[in-house]
Amino acid sequence: MKVVFIRHGKTDYSLADARQMSQLEKDYAPLQRACIPNIQALASHPSLQQAEIILSSPYTRALQTAEILNRQLQNPLFVEHDLREWQADVKGSYIPLSERDRRWLEYRELFANGNEVTNAGYESATNLLRRVSAVLDSYQTYSTIAVVAHFNVIEAIVGYREQGIEYGEIIEFDYQPSQ
Repeated sequence: MKVVFIRHGKTDYSLADARQMSQLEKDYAPLQRACIPNIQALASHPSLQQAEIILSSPYTRALQTAEILNRQLQNPLFVEHDLREWQADVKGSYIPLSERDRRWLEYRELFANGNEVTNAGYESATNLLRRVSAVLDSYQTYSTIAVVAHFNVIEAIVGYREQGIEYGEIIEFDYQPSQ
């Protein structure tokens, strides 16, 4: 199955930051309006023209990106909870931004080296891969799917990318279902 990953557009956190919202509340932040034309232009990408469906993370930045693409592509759009962002705290507790950043940097370093800590308090690379793969496996009857998601979700499937993944970047991947 061909998976066309699209990283969501750049998010506008200005209102959330001004109101000192929690991370959970920040997940509702919309796209920056200036990036919307760039997302609209992605719909003409040849690999997206082949997509039969669009899957999206439930976070606003991904959903809004998927909806913009879907206006032009006119494909069925499915929201998948397990395409959500990497979990900085597996208990769902509030953690200070400095601790979240520390955990993120530790996760990235371990992921880059093919290692992980299973009891670090954050989601392991193995668990992230497992939940994302389960979603993709459930759509294996399609030949090409578009997936609008987050940096970590995409990287869990395509592998570590030292240069990162840009907002609105498209990455094509030949996915082999695990089942």
